[in-house]
Amino acid sequence: MGKGAHGGGFAGSSHSHSAEAPEDTWNLYQHIESVVGLNATAPGDAAAIFKPHAKRLDAEPKLTSDGDEELMVKVAFSSPVHIRRIMVIGGGEVDEHPSHLKVYVGREEIDFSSAEDVSPTQEFDLEQNLTGEGFLATRQAPFTNVTHVTFFFSANLGGAEETTVQYIGMQGEHTHDRREAVHATYEVMCQHADHAAVPGEAGAAMDP
Repeated sequence: MGKGAHGGGFAGSSHSHSAEAPEDTWNLYQHIESVVGLNATAPGDAAAIFKPHAKRLDAEPKLTSDGDEELMVKVAFSSPVHIRRIMVIGGGEVDEHPSHLKVYVGREEIDFSSAEDVSPTQEFDLEQNLTGEGFLATRQAPFTNVTHVTFFFSANLGGAEETTVQYIGMQGEHTHDRREAVHATYEVMCQHADHAAVPGEAGAAMDP
């Protein structure tokens, strides 16, 4: 798929409750609403690289770039999250493992044509992570209350024609309970204000 296209994606939640694929309370893949892969040979596989931590070393599924080394993965969450650490594990041959990552927070519109003109929220040089033990620490303030995040892999370790990623993990906290509570309180306040603003209605304040 060309870089100008939107790519394929995923909507909804597909996390497992089985002992074979346990849920990690810190693993934010459980709170993903949609994933879009750009410049991927199989864009529909983009969501599958967000998986339980216990399966991070599984070689499949994986996501591979199409035609050159650049690969972009755009994530929307079902509610705001705090991303505290990120893990990336490359796939395929070692030369295909990503070597550089730019992360953009809150840039829903970003694509390859605009990425070079926008400063990333944070960027990282990547090494092989064959044991799945290496994390990338994020800066706290920019990665708090995140609703959209984009991962842009701009290069790979060996200058290969393709970049392959088999796992992206995000460690942090979700806030959906808090957001729902605030929303409910706001609704009650608005309803009360609307009711009190009607002059002449029973219980409404009247000018003397």
